[in-house]
Amino acid sequence: MDGELFGQMVDAVGVGVGAYDETGHYSYVNQAYADMLNTDRESLLDTPIWKINAAVDPDKFDAYWDSFAAGETRTAEAIHTFGDDTVDVRTVTTRVQTQEGPFNVGTIQDISIQKRRERQLNQLHTVTDELVEANSIDEVARVISQTAEGTLGFNRTVVRIATDDGQLEPILVSDDAVDDVGTAWAYDLDEDTEGVRAFTQDETVIVEDIETLDDGHSRGDIASVMYLPIGPYGLISIAHREPAAFDETDIDLASILASNAETACRRLENERDLRRKNERLEAFVDVITHDIPNHLTVAKSRVDLATEYGELSHLDQVTAAHDRIESVISDTHTLFAHGEQVESTTWVRLADIVNGCWRNCRGQETDATLEIADTGYLKADENSFKQLLENLFWNALEHAGPAPTIRVGLTRTGFYVEDDGPGIPATQQQDVRSPGVTNADGEGHSGFGLAIVEEIARAHGWELTITDSELTGDDGTPGARFEFSGVTVRTNSADGDS
Repeated sequence: MDGELFGQMVDAVGVGVGAYDETGHYSYVNQAYADMLNTDRESLLDTPIWKINAAVDPDKFDAYWDSFAAGETRTAEAIHTFGDDTVDVRTVTTRVQTQEGPFNVGTIQDISIQKRRERQLNQLHTVTDELVEANSIDEVARVISQTAEGTLGFNRTVVRIATDDGQLEPILVSDDAVDDVGTAWAYDLDEDTEGVRAFTQDETVIVEDIETLDDGHSRGDIASVMYLPIGPYGLISIAHREPAAFDETDIDLASILASNAETACRRLENERDLRRKNERLEAFVDVITHDIPNHLTVAKSRVDLATEYGELSHLDQVTAAHDRIESVISDTHTLFAHGEQVESTTWVRLADIVNGCWRNCRGQETDATLEIADTGYLKADENSFKQLLENLFWNALEHAGPAPTIRVGLTRTGFYVEDDGPGIPATQQQDVRSPGVTNADGEGHSGFGLAIVEEIARAHGWELTITDSELTGDDGTPGARFEFSGVTVRTNSADGDS
């Protein structure tokens, strides 16, 4: 076999091939190896291997050469450098005996992509620690964006978070993404778009050609995009200016990032739930150590007076104290019972539920007026929803004056209950949600009503906002308005469970 034919066969192998003798200088390289180092074959010939592989010590080469036995094969990974080019390689070197003497002949495979992916994977594991330590959703989003750019090499990233009012709201947009899209937009979860589909179906969606998207949004020079759900918490959008820019490894690594982000968000949610449970536990402890003992003290003192003076009228206060204790225990139980997440909901007709609750709350002696501003339906756990409305009605009947007007209606994202009473000062609108807090005068007010309302809303995934009512009292002061968002509502009839 002549040398030219041998060279053609070696080049056809498709990997680099090199051979060196006892001097350590290359006596043969093929074109594939030269191409790997972005040079020509002539430049590599007679180059000592330690000039290309820095891990080879020229002072120890002779010992290395002598350690090879005839026919022995060794496999290694190394970094080969020539000029400004550096390549991760895997070598398979065999001692070959020829008529001209012994040679080390090796195949040299470029594994740069594999090694880069391994480094990226290791960096993703490091990022996991950062995500575990994140203290907020905003911090999680920051780590996502930095990792997408610094580790995965994608510098056009948008992180969106699912909101209670049914949207995917952008909370972080990388600088390069701003250059392309300007101000990022929110997705409405009832939109028929690829991003929403990725979130609602909890699957990665790849758009290889952005021209196929017809959602009315301008994306500048972006040509392809990858949508990755963060579980039920949000959506990562990673874009590129080249079409079909993402390969399977890109998708796998980005999916690991999204999965780690979901774990971080779930941890934050669990910590928030734990804080809520601790708040309820603290309220329970406060009831056990303060409220109930106080009422027992009142009852005991009245019993002592009745016994000492024979005045049975004191026993009325004993009965009242016992009733108060029973009420506090019942409210505490309700607070804990409604703290668990609602597992299923049904469509309920707002007017029917409101009228039924109103009949349960309105006494014959009150001149209160109920207004139902809208007819429609919403999804809720019916029993919990009734408890919520009744607590709000009782709150209005206790606080809004002798003849209050109470209005219930729907919004685009939920519903509201408002009255024309004196309202709740802005400085107290957060405090009144806490168990045991009340701004009512006199006995008979446990301060648990709005705390129970808050827990029922949280258990449904709703957000409660306390603000000024559109109704006003005789003096023009706005009453209190309790508005709930993140609720599934509709104005036509519906049936079915979720």
